[in-house]
Amino acid sequence: MSTKSNDTRDEHYIPIMYLKGFSEIKGKPNKEKVLLWQFRTSTNEHIAVPVNARTICFEKDLYELTSQDGTFIAQNIIENRLSQFEAKVAGVIRYIQERSKNEDCFYCPHVLNDEEKSILIIFMTLLIYRDPKTIKSGAMFLEKSQGMNADEARNYTLLNLLPLGIDSDWDENTLIIEATKHLCGMTFQIGVAPDDCIITCDRPVIEWKPYENELYGRPRAVVFPLTSRLVLYMYPIETVPTGDHCFFFKMDEKQIEDVQYNVVVSSREWIYSKKPFEGKLLENIKKAIALDTGSE
Repeated sequence: MSTKSNDTRDEHYIPIMYLKGFSEIKGKPNKEKVLLWQFRTSTNEHIAVPVNARTICFEKDLYELTSQDGTFIAQNIIENRLSQFEAKVAGVIRYIQERSKNEDCFYCPHVLNDEEKSILIIFMTLLIYRDPKTIKSGAMFLEKSQGMNADEARNYTLLNLLPLGIDSDWDENTLIIEATKHLCGMTFQIGVAPDDCIITCDRPVIEWKPYENELYGRPRAVVFPLTSRLVLYMYPIETVPTGDHCFFFKMDEKQIEDVQYNVVVSSREWIYSKKPFEGKLLENIKKAIALDTGSE
């Protein structure tokens, strides 16, 4: 399996770009360290020192297409397309951060345009579908149901889950594009925390099941931590009272604790934070773990 020296091998399913929002950035740009704190829910313990985001949430050659002889096909093409899209996401998040510092914006009902909302919707959906377990499940399903060999099933899964931006006709028919539709017709609000108390995890998109009479499959709510101080909330648009909606709102202690709880419950194993797991934050996390496991 040949590779070039400048090809990326460690391919992240939770992008470094996203984890930077929950990290301390140290060093020069070309040698920067993206440092964050980790908590392992399975063992109920936190790592004693911060880790570099580049060393977590990745698998070797996760998005690589392979031929029958084991060589890569168009190596890094999916990785590079994802990186290009992530640059757009980073721009939208920076824009939200800037506006969240302006008190006048707290009285605005709209801040993002339709394109910016679409970028966030696709990003959230991608985080679900690019997960290694999702990719593996898709490939296993095709092996059993379509009689494909392992390489064919995995290649087909990758091509259908992840939009490449190479062929617009192909992209329009990928599962990822279809999957984003259930997040259309939703309102957007951003909760602003007073300090770096918002945490994230290895499965950061939190959705509540649709109401029984929901026609479009939309969740009753979505919570997605954007940074250590910002949380995206989404609701079906008709459930938000007319005239009673501002894009930004200041989060209170109860809302912050609720986000922390739901991040813990949503995680597979790891929680990430910009600040050490201690004090009130650690107390809230351990309480959430206890409630989720039924030990309290």
